[in-house]
Amino acid sequence: MIFKPFAIMGLFAAFAAGGTIISPTSGSYAIAGQPIPFNYSNTNRCHAIDSPITVYLLDAPPAHSDITDHGEFTNFLYFFGRFSIPNFGLPPMTDPPPPPPTLTIPNLGPSVPNGELFFSVIETIHNCPPDGHDEFDLSYVPIEYYAA
Repeated sequence: MIFKPFAIMGLFAAFAAGGTIISPTSGSYAIAGQPIPFNYSNTNRCHAIDSPITVYLLDAPPAHSDITDHGEFTNFLYFFGRFSIPNFGLPPMTDPPPPPPTLTIPNLGPSVPNGELFFSVIETIHNCPPDGHDEFDLSYVPIEYYAA
């Protein structure tokens, strides 16, 4: 797993340890139209009630500079969605829902060749001290994409 954490604090960026993509693992085969296991271990280092995540497929390794100040990518191949990981044993929310155990790999069309893509997760860390700001952690793994 490769991660590049990123935090927004006014105009300054700060780095901290990120969450972990447990699955898919680096080098996993991802076949268009087929499910791929998904499991992400969040950090929740600022002790919020939930940890929002967004999940993407990218054609290049992401960098913290690719994340907007709203905690999103603007240049991506596919957006799997927004999910919320409940913390402290709380029940899951419905909007956004908890992450599913699998995600379906999209058919990206003829313009995206078979080969390496980057399965990426941005975790939003809420209410960080000292002023309650949000931080964004970035985790990604390379996967092998194959069109159907």
